[in-house]
Parts: sequence; C-alpha cells; structure tokens
Amino acid sequence: MCNRLDSHHLWASRQVFTRSGAFILTSAAVAEATHLVKNQAPALDRLRELIERMQIEDPAPTEVLMLMRRYAPEMDYADACAVLLARRHKGAVVLTTDHRDFSVYRVPFVSPKGEFHG
Repeated sequence: MCNRLDSHHLWASRQVFTRSGAFILTSAAVAEATHLVKNQAPALDRLRELIERMQIEDPAPTEVLMLMRRYAPEMDYADACAVLLARRHKGAVVLTTDHRDFSVYRVPFVSPKGEFHG
C-alpha cells in the first residue's frame, strides 16, 4: 500500500479502499510493513495514515508461539498473529499477498490470486 513500485500495490489499494467493515491489524504486520518500505519517511507517513483508520489488536505472544510451533518452520510471527485474529473474529478474512502459506493455515483469506475459504 505504501510502495507504489510493489507489484501488488494496486491490488492492495483496491482491497483497503473497497472492502467494507473494520480492518484489524497486528503490530507484527506494522513491523513487516516498515521493513518492506525500508523505513522511508514518505512511506511511513502513508502507513501512519492508513493505520489511523484501523484497529490494532495483538494476540498473546505465548499463543502466537504455540501456533507457530504447529506450522514450524514455515509460519512466521506476523502470519501466526493474522491466523489467530481470523479465528477469533467471526467472519474475518485475512488480506495477504502470501498465497502459498495462507492456503495451508485453514483460515479465510484473499490474495491477488483470489478469495479462498479455509
């Protein structure tokens, strides 16, 4: 969303601006996003603007680590947070560009390849 040169920029923009309902974001996803935009000031400003419109929620680290162990070594911390929140919130769908990994986690998700219901 913050890097117009990213191959999934247009897809991500459409998802954020056309989907209804609340967006829940984890701190782990924010950390990944800041890394991907290389902490560049304009991208951080845009990221901040987006995050102000979203709800931040983080699962307990012990819960995250238990889920990661189940899918080790493929699942990373941010993915585990997203999976736990998707399971916690009825009707939740994960927006991700990581189609390969999320097709294994058995939660509803949307990727540039389409919409999938785990």
